[in-house]
Amino acid sequence: MINLFNSAKQIVFNFIAPPFCIGCHVMLVTDTILCTNCFGGIAPLATKTLPITSRYSARVFAVSDYCEPLRSLVLAKHQSNRLAAKQLGRLMWQRTDLPYADFDIIVPVPLHWTRYAWRWFNQAEVIAQELSKKSGKPVIQLLCRAHKTEYQTRLTRQKRLNNLKDAFQLVAGAEQYRGKKILLVDDVMTTGTTLHHCLRTLVKIAPKEDVIVGVACRTL
Repeated sequence: MINLFNSAKQIVFNFIAPPFCIGCHVMLVTDTILCTNCFGGIAPLATKTLPITSRYSARVFAVSDYCEPLRSLVLAKHQSNRLAAKQLGRLMWQRTDLPYADFDIIVPVPLHWTRYAWRWFNQAEVIAQELSKKSGKPVIQLLCRAHKTEYQTRLTRQKRLNNLKDAFQLVAGAEQYRGKKILLVDDVMTTGTTLHHCLRTLVKIAPKEDVIVGVACRTL
């Protein structure tokens, strides 16, 4: 009965607000966010390595470059589009080597509470939850934003570095995850500054191995 009700509700919703491909705006017949052509047009991207400390580095898995249709999926967070964030998580699992990566916990890059209140969700956290469903590994909030920062896209490289100085902290109780294999998740990597600061904070609990990073897309 519940499944029948949910199916009927979805039919009515699609009739009132039919789904459109976020990439090319063609009408879709199923509850997805990309059409077959846009989905198939996503070009794969090789894994990149980021240095963290003399001991640790990070392998970055990304679906593709920061271009359409991924760009529209990433920017949909400004319209509080959770479905787009879920689709990014599914794409990351389907179109990268994350299913073959070895990790114990999934850590999303945190939002400051003021931005969370504005959007009502953290896109990185939604992506992490989708990866959790696929991998069976738990999402653990190990990081928090110590203070509100400017949007990185509006700043020069040097200002980005200063903007995020001491911006991230470990949450209380993070020490219990010492020695775990960590997958850090965000939606996009541009200069890598945000991820670098998060990684520098995470290695304070001495992960067992190099940290793995999963992003939907990257520009470098």
